[in-house]
Formats: sequence, C-alpha cells, structure tokens
Amino acid sequence: MKSGSAMCLLAAVLIVCSIRTASANTDNRHWTLASGEKLTAILEAYEPGQDVVSLKLGEDGGKREFKLADFSTVDRAWLTEWAQIADELELVMQNSKGAFEHYQSQGQYNTDFYVYYPGKFTMESRLPMFLMFHHSGKGARYNKQFIEAAEAAGVIIVTFDTFRNTTGDKTGDELLARLKELLPRIEQLVPHDPAKVFLGGVSGGAMAAYGYSAEVERPWAGIFANGGWLGGTKKRFEMPYPSGMRIAMVNGKDDAAANAWVDNDKAVLTGKGCEVKVFSFQGAHQDAPPMAQLKAFLWLLGESDRELPKRPPRST
Repeated sequence: MKSGSAMCLLAAVLIVCSIRTASANTDNRHWTLASGEKLTAILEAYEPGQDVVSLKLGEDGGKREFKLADFSTVDRAWLTEWAQIADELELVMQNSKGAFEHYQSQGQYNTDFYVYYPGKFTMESRLPMFLMFHHSGKGARYNKQFIEAAEAAGVIIVTFDTFRNTTGDKTGDELLARLKELLPRIEQLVPHDPAKVFLGGVSGGAMAAYGYSAEVERPWAGIFANGGWLGGTKKRFEMPYPSGMRIAMVNGKDDAAANAWVDNDKAVLTGKGCEVKVFSFQGAHQDAPPMAQLKAFLWLLGESDRELPKRPPRST
C-alpha cells in the first residue's frame, strides 16, 4: 500500500476510518454549529455514548469539545452516520488488504466523499475508478457494499454524501453543478487510469449515473447500473449518452420496476453506440451481492475471462 511519504501527497481532508476515533493528515472539514458559527477543523473523535465530539482547529490549533446538539442538522446527521458505519467498516476492513479513506472537497459546494483503494493500489498504479451514487446519499455505507468486489477486481470505488434522488429541476441542477466542481478534484487527488473512469449507482443513483454520463463531458468508460433505469421520459431517452460506453445492467431477478425497462433502455443505449449486458441476481430492488458486482466489474473492464475467486466474496 501507500508509503507514509506518498500519503502526504494526497493533500486533502483525509480521515482514515478504522474505529470511531479518526486520524487525519493535513487538511480540514468545514463545520456549522447550531449557533451559526462556522469552523474549519479536523474530527479527532466522536463517541455517541458519551455525546462528546472532539475537534482539532487546524494542524497547529487547539482542541475543542462539543455535544452533538451543538452542531447544525446537516453535521449532526453526518456525525451520526459516521459513527454508525465506523464499527461495520472496521469489521470489513479486517478482511481487506486495501484502505478506506474519507475526504471533503472545498469550494462552492463542500462535499464529503469516500474512497476505497484496493490492496494493489500504489501512487504509481493506474487502476480503474468507479464513481458510485446512492439514492439516499449514504456515501460511507454505500462504499462498504463494494469493498470485497472492488478488492477482487482491483478497482477504486468513490462514493458520495449529498447526492441523492432529486425532488425537482432545481435540486438536480445543483447536484450537477456540485459534480462538475468535484470531479476535477477527485481526478487530481486519486491516482487512476483516466481511460477507465466509470459511473454507477443503485436505483435513483443508477438513473443519476446515466444522466451524468450525458451531462458531464469526459470520456466515460461505462456505467454500473444496479436496479436503475433511464427515467422513462422522452427527454431522458434523447439525452446525448456517449457512444462506446459499456453498460452493465445489474438487476435483482424479482425487481419488477427495473426489469420492466430493461428492453427499452437497452434499445436506447445500443442505439447511441453503447454495448449493454444484463446481469441478474437472486433478489429484488436492492444492492447487488458481491459476486454479482464482481462479474459486472470484470465485464465492464473487458476481463470476463479472468478466473473468479474459488469461494465467492463474503456478503456484507
């Protein structure tokens, strides 16, 4: 994995999650208190049972302790989710050779995002990168679902808070602007193969991935669409989806809603010059299990002939 000196080159708001106490390297996260006060600080520790949040004010600053109620609604939600997922991540990471890291971008839109680097990652490697969207914006928890398949496939997984099912054009426009601001930061921060950048997601996150492929200009390699659809409208069917993408439609066998659109969406996408393959797993409208993820990843990478693990990845 990455050496200590190489880690410093990442230069971002980095929190390596192993337990509820988080360690950080160089930069900070923006916080808003219930009083309206704004802080830029590093999260040092949060113990929900003790209701104490410890922040370090910059690399050379002092520590301040707060109660959860001292924070804004958004930051309380983030802290609660972080604490809930930390123990689960620790268990998953015990069986992984990779690293799970948290960042927060800084700009007009401050966005928390999470990266899983597989064990084969080095600062010099150029691995495929998947940008994955969750319909409820549960970035850390969603990343956890891919760790085993990502490790087996040797791909980087990036997931996000904030991005979620939209409630109108205004919300959708803001999320699109957020992604356009965030994408160059990720591409600069995370060493990867620029010719193998994929979009993906589950349910509404998959629909968002389809849309972003048409709305954000770059050479997208393909889409991992788990229980998703194009959107069911003429406007969505006529979007300028890039030709040459590989599209993996990964649906539960009993996912009636997603499966109802497979033939239509496949025809639209192949008509745009994309290659589409449908993967089915035992289940309904839900996250695909690790083996289904892995098979789709390998097909997207053009490596379907690669030997699969003798024992399927353990489900999380």
